[in-house]
Amino acid sequence: MPKMPIASTVSRSTQSMFSNLLERIALTATETEPSIRAFRRTPARRARRLGAIILAIIAGFVARSSAADGPACFEKRLPNGVHLVVYADASLPLACVDVWVRAGSVFEKPGEEGAAHFLEHMLFKGTPANPRGRLDERIENLGATLNASTSRDWAHFHTTVAPQHLSVAIDLLADALQNPLFEEEEMDRERRVILSEIAGRRSDPTQFLDDELGPRLYGSHPYGRPIYASAEAVSRIGPPVLRAFHNRNYVGGAMTVIVVGGVQPQQTLSVLERAFASVPEGAVPDWPEKPSPPDKPVVVDLPRAPDGSEWMILGFLGPGMDVPADVWAMDVLISVLVRQSAGKLHDALVTQNKTAKAIDVSFLTQKLPARVTFTLVSEPGKTEENRAEILRQLDAVGREGVTEAEMEAAKRFLLGTYAFEVETAGGQAGSLGFYAVLSSIRDSLDYTSHISAVAREDVRRVAARYLRPDRSVTVRMTQ
Repeated sequence: MPKMPIASTVSRSTQSMFSNLLERIALTATETEPSIRAFRRTPARRARRLGAIILAIIAGFVARSSAADGPACFEKRLPNGVHLVVYADASLPLACVDVWVRAGSVFEKPGEEGAAHFLEHMLFKGTPANPRGRLDERIENLGATLNASTSRDWAHFHTTVAPQHLSVAIDLLADALQNPLFEEEEMDRERRVILSEIAGRRSDPTQFLDDELGPRLYGSHPYGRPIYASAEAVSRIGPPVLRAFHNRNYVGGAMTVIVVGGVQPQQTLSVLERAFASVPEGAVPDWPEKPSPPDKPVVVDLPRAPDGSEWMILGFLGPGMDVPADVWAMDVLISVLVRQSAGKLHDALVTQNKTAKAIDVSFLTQKLPARVTFTLVSEPGKTEENRAEILRQLDAVGREGVTEAEMEAAKRFLLGTYAFEVETAGGQAGSLGFYAVLSSIRDSLDYTSHISAVAREDVRRVAARYLRPDRSVTVRMTQ
């Protein structure tokens, strides 16, 4: 499903998972029954509404796009390759403009490590027409803020405004992305911010484990590198590096501009065309080669966290959008295994055996094979027991499959979560842009159909294909 970062830094979906995991660990100290939030989670107040939401989705989520008085989606490709998408929905009180660029960290050349994320920090720091501070001031005068995030495959930049301010917001965002100033003083200021972020990741067990897992799971493939890069790499980045990365990657064919809200479609397309017609056409960089899974299991032991707790991350190479049917099936499987305070693994390790304080699962869809990770905090001395139990459960699913009741519960959770993701202009724009970069906006509009079509055999098949013990990588903080 669309799994989109929501704050203004790199890899926020994972970061959000980790912060909630830590939050739940703290809360379990006073709870009789420990409770964990899964990677895909719905607040309790929303969960009570799932039944009604699911009925509404099944009845007409896809059909609504063709209804005369409902949302309608319009697309246009400019001569320079920029892809314009307008999703007009009169029921939405606000309008979001969201620019997605195929310019994540996988497109960094040697010597550019960290440039994709550094560039994200710099694109709102001034242009010749809107010098430092002026861009933020003009956006704030609209009652809005600028937001951005960077992943391995993409970077995206967005703001949400009242519809009457949309034209100004589009012009400001287009200017920021096309005409950045890379001033040394501003770069040094942002470099310090990024270095602080890197230090924070190294001191957080969950983020530290994720960074340690990457190169062991992907080898030399760029998917294995931390998006932030190392402190040494960031310290070497100067204006020429950012300028080269920007010129090479921020080209028309790599860019999709989404507008969602109560807008007039043709008028909005005209505004977008005027604002983005000057984006250089350029040659769109190729995706890297497809990574291969490890050929044998890997287990790495590291020192415990400073507080003495035992942490572990268990990772596999899952599917990418080169095999979309497997992505939909993996989404369902992940929700079978762990979702909020439920799922096979949560029930086994946290509720029944009580050998784990917390468990969470992450699967962020990518263009190429994406990591599937299980992160947990064990009771003292129980890490290896928990690892063995996870592998046993995964093997059982790969051989025997899951029950119809488990499938139904997982699908309800996924469809409900998705419904709430796209109930706002920003959420809908993010979903459309996410899939525009990785495949097609149709996969956003048809996500409900994709999930509904997943069969029990599909779930068994992807478990057997991707979550194999002989292709697993484990990093433990137990010494």
